[in-house]
Amino acid sequence: MEDIIPLILSAIGGLVIGPLVSRLTGGGGTGGLIGGIIGGIGAHYGLDAANIQVLGDAAASSTSPINIINTLLEGGVGGGIVGILAGLVMKPKG
Repeated sequence: MEDIIPLILSAIGGLVIGPLVSRLTGGGGTGGLIGGIIGGIGAHYGLDAANIQVLGDAAASSTSPINIINTLLEGGVGGGIVGILAGLVMKPKG
């Protein structure tokens, strides 16, 4: 169960930031939701594969408060980037 918690938290971070950024760039909410979830999980996997810990402690548990904040921010940044792209691609034509 402890392996799933960072994925859920990064998806939540992307789910919050993705639609906001997508709306700011003129896109729809659906692309931001889906893009936020995908971008959040993708950012988590990418940073984990590169062994990059921005705020957290790699030796600590994934449920420690600093690692929870780190995972939410990773998901938010990834979801925001994909949310921008989704907002630009799915912009209403007209």
